[in-house]
Amino acid sequence: MSTVKGLRAGVMASILAGVALAAGIAQAQGFSTERPGSILIFPKVVNTDVNTVIQITNTSNQLTYAHCFYVNGATVNGQPLWQVTDFELALTRQQPTHWGASTGRAVNPVDSVGGLDPGLVPPIPPGFTGYLVCVETSVDGTPVSANSLIGVATVGAIGDGGPNVVSKYNAVGIPGCGSTLGPCGTDGTANDGDNVLSLDNHEYAACPGGVYVNFESEGGPDPALVNAGNTASTVSTNLSLVPCGIDFENLIPETTTIAAQIRDEFETVSSVFPIGVDCYFEDPLSASPFGGAFTLSSSTFGTAILRPPLGGNGVPVGVPVVGVANVLRTADDGSQDTAATNLHFCTDETAPASCVTVNSEIRLPTFR
Repeated sequence: MSTVKGLRAGVMASILAGVALAAGIAQAQGFSTERPGSILIFPKVVNTDVNTVIQITNTSNQLTYAHCFYVNGATVNGQPLWQVTDFELALTRQQPTHWGASTGRAVNPVDSVGGLDPGLVPPIPPGFTGYLVCVETSVDGTPVSANSLIGVATVGAIGDGGPNVVSKYNAVGIPGCGSTLGPCGTDGTANDGDNVLSLDNHEYAACPGGVYVNFESEGGPDPALVNAGNTASTVSTNLSLVPCGIDFENLIPETTTIAAQIRDEFETVSSVFPIGVDCYFEDPLSASPFGGAFTLSSSTFGTAILRPPLGGNGVPVGVPVVGVANVLRTADDGSQDTAATNLHFCTDETAPASCVTVNSEIRLPTFR
């Protein structure tokens, strides 16, 4: 089901992103959780026993717009629900905005919600677990590579007087290349303005070949809590993963497979294969797809690379993922706290990392 709507009419010229130069040559910059981009992905948005607050800022000195899509990552009888709800934002220069995902945001300048209303933001339904994508556009819905948007999400029991189980992460920003002097380097081209956003280091940055997961042994004790006398403390990490490629035009869920290459602090290597990601993946490291590999037998800390397996020609089979790790720490007195961590991008194409860059695309609903 989709609530994809018609887009506004009009025209706004795109503006070029900032240029980073080194020795007179443009420095290529890919996906980032620290720099503004033209596409934002929030990999973890929930309305369960906890809520999510979304914050988006227009960092430019120009009025800009965004077309946003909530994707419900639930499955029914093993099949992805793939329910998409879209809405549009209008942000004045340097304007920040925010809303609670469970309540959305009405257009009401006299309500108690601070700041300028960016447009009507719908609420997500109870039980929602999924992600949010926002694409920078002109007023008529044409995609632009202005690289103006940056975002933050806060997940937890927010403002209800309950336990302090709140975590925050940055949205994944995908820059538009803009030109040969833009953030993609000398291969960059101008945005062609159609509904197919090519993630190929020409129109937009290409997908990094993998992501790193730094973790504490799943289900094991937390050293800091143990040293504080909480001998029964436990640590559990939950992963939220989104395929690096989305089809909002045909409403076809992106399916991919990733492998996990795990290394503990003593350089012992293990692997998990395959892990299916069908539209969306949300599971703790103790879940069955990982086969207990994240519960380390003789180590407290480890790191893993999640990436598509390579075919015989060295080309990845499927698209990589982006995501967030949310870590829950529980002391023996029952107190808990969480911390979210953006999964850093792996761009090392040499073995053993073998994170080969992948070209992909995001397809928007046809708007003309």
